Amino acid sequence: MVYLQLFKGLADGSVFVKDSNGYRALEDELIDIEYWTNHKHRLLAELNMPLLSMSITTLLSRLEASLEQKYIDVNQRIETGENAALKLRYNKRKELVKWTLPYVRLDDGINNPFYEKLPVSGIGDVLRFVDEQTDFLAAFTHLQPKYAKSIPEAEVLNACILANATGLETKKMKDISDIKEKDLDNVNKNFQRSQTLSAASDVIMNHTAKLPIFNQYNLSDYGVHASVDGQKFTTRYNTIKSRYSKKYFGTMRGLVMYTLSANHMPLCLKVIGANEHESHFLLDIVESNTSDVEVTAVSGDMHSINRVNFALMNLFGYKFMPRFTQIAETANNRLVGFNNVSSYEKYILKPSKQVDKALIIKEWDNILRILVSLALKQTTQSQVVRKLSSFKTNATLKALIALDQIMMSDYLLDYIDSQEMRSVVQASLCRGESYHQLSGTIAKVSGGKSLRGKNEIELDIAAESIRLIANAVIFYNATLLAYLYQFYLKAEPDKANKISRLSPVAWQHISFIGKYEFYNRRVSINIQEVIDYFMSDSEINFLAAA
Repeated sequence: MVYLQLFKGLADGSVFVKDSNGYRALEDELIDIEYWTNHKHRLLAELNMPLLSMSITTLLSRLEASLEQKYIDVNQRIETGENAALKLRYNKRKELVKWTLPYVRLDDGINNPFYEKLPVSGIGDVLRFVDEQTDFLAAFTHLQPKYAKSIPEAEVLNACILANATGLETKKMKDISDIKEKDLDNVNKNFQRSQTLSAASDVIMNHTAKLPIFNQYNLSDYGVHASVDGQKFTTRYNTIKSRYSKKYFGTMRGLVMYTLSANHMPLCLKVIGANEHESHFLLDIVESNTSDVEVTAVSGDMHSINRVNFALMNLFGYKFMPRFTQIAETANNRLVGFNNVSSYEKYILKPSKQVDKALIIKEWDNILRILVSLALKQTTQSQVVRKLSSFKTNATLKALIALDQIMMSDYLLDYIDSQEMRSVVQASLCRGESYHQLSGTIAKVSGGKSLRGKNEIELDIAAESIRLIANAVIFYNATLLAYLYQFYLKAEPDKANKISRLSPVAWQHISFIGKYEFYNRRVSINIQEVIDYFMSDSEINFLAAA
C-alpha cells in the first residue's frame, strides 16, 4: 500500500524527489525566490517581453474589453445568420437544443500531378544540387576540430546522411553505393551529430526562405503560421524513450518525432517518448527554432492543448491557434466571462464560469516568476510545463489556469466566428501531415517504418537525418516552382498564382531506392534544363494546381 501511494503521489505531483530529474517540486525548477525578489525588474527588462512588463490590471482590462465585446459580436452574427456555417437545432418549443460547426478537411496537395512531367532524379543528385546552391555540407564540422586533418568528401557526407535517414547500416550502404566502408565509418563517427544535422537543415531552410515564392506560402497576413504534430515510429532496439503503445505500435515499442512545420518546411523536431504528452513540449519546440523563419502563430490538434499552453504561448508573443474537435461541447463547458454568468443568459454562446480576477492579481508576481524561469530556461521547459499542466494545483497554478481560460475563451469565440480562421488552422495542419508522409517515405526506404538507433543519441541522429533529406527535397521542388513563378509573374499572373499554390512537398519524381552513385559528378541537375524539359512537351496542367 505504501508503494502504491508513492506511485500515485509521484504521478499527481503530491510527492517529490529533490534529487531526481523529473519528479522535483515546481519550486526547485524556478528562479531562487530571493534572487527573484532582488532582481525582478532587471530580468523583465532584459527579456524584452512586452506583456510581462505590463501591469496585471492593464493586461486584464485589455483581455476583458476584447472578450466581452466578442461575446456581443459573435452572438449577433449567429442570430443574424452571418455565421452561416454554424447550424442551430431547436425543439418543438423553439428552444435551442444544440449547435454544430462542421469543417471540411482540405487536400494536403502532396504529389500533385504537376510533378509527373518532371524527369526522375536520384536522391544523390538532389543532395548534390542542394549543396551547390546552399553549401549546407559546410555545417558538418569534426567532433574534435583541432585533430581533423582533412575535410570529408561531399559524396561521403551525403551517403552517411542517407544511410542514417533510411536506416541502412554502413555495411549495406557500401554494398549498394560507390562509397568505401572505412570512409563511411570515419565520417559517421566524427561528423554525423544531431547538432551538425540540425545546422545543415537551418542552412537549407534559410535559403528556401529567400526564394521569391516563399512568401506566397504564408497562410495569412499576420506572418508565418506554423503547426506542431507528432509522428509515431517503431524502434528496432529497446531504448529509454522507446515505449509500448498498443494503439500505435501493437506488440512493438516506439517513440514520437514531434515536429514544428511552417510554410511546408520542418523547422525543428524533438524525439520524445510515446508515453509523454505532446502539449508539454509545445513552448519548448517553438522556442527551439534556430532558423531565420520567424513563427507568428502555431496550430496543433487536441494533443497540443493543456491547462496552461494558451497563457504561455500568448504571453511569450505567439498566437496559439489549435484545431478543436467536439467544438460545441468544449464551448459549452470551458468558456469563461468577466461578469456574472447570469448576465449572459440571452446569448447562444455563453460562459459557464466567471473569471477570478482577484486571484490572478494576487498571484501575478508568482506567475511572473514562473514565466521568467521558463524564458531563461533555468531547466527544461517541458519539465516545467508538465508540472504546470498535470500536477495538483495551488493558488498560483489556479491563477495561471484562470488566465489560460480567458485567452482560450477569446480564441474559441474567434474560431467559431471565422470560417477563414478555421481554414487557415486546417491548412497548416494539413501541411504538417504532408511532411509526415514525406518523412515516413524516407524512413521506409530500407523496409518498415522503424528508426535505427541503439540509444537516444543515435535516434536523434536518425530523426535529424530524415528532416535534412526532407528539407533538401522541399528546397529542390521550391526552386523549380520559384523559376516558374517568376517566369509567369509578369506575363500571366493568374498562372503564377496557381503555381504559388502548389505544395513543394512531393517526391514522386525523386528516386530514393536503387544503387546510389554519389561520385557520378557528370550527372548534376541543371535547373534550367529541367524547366526547359518540363515546358517543351505540352501546356502545364494548371487545373491540377488550382
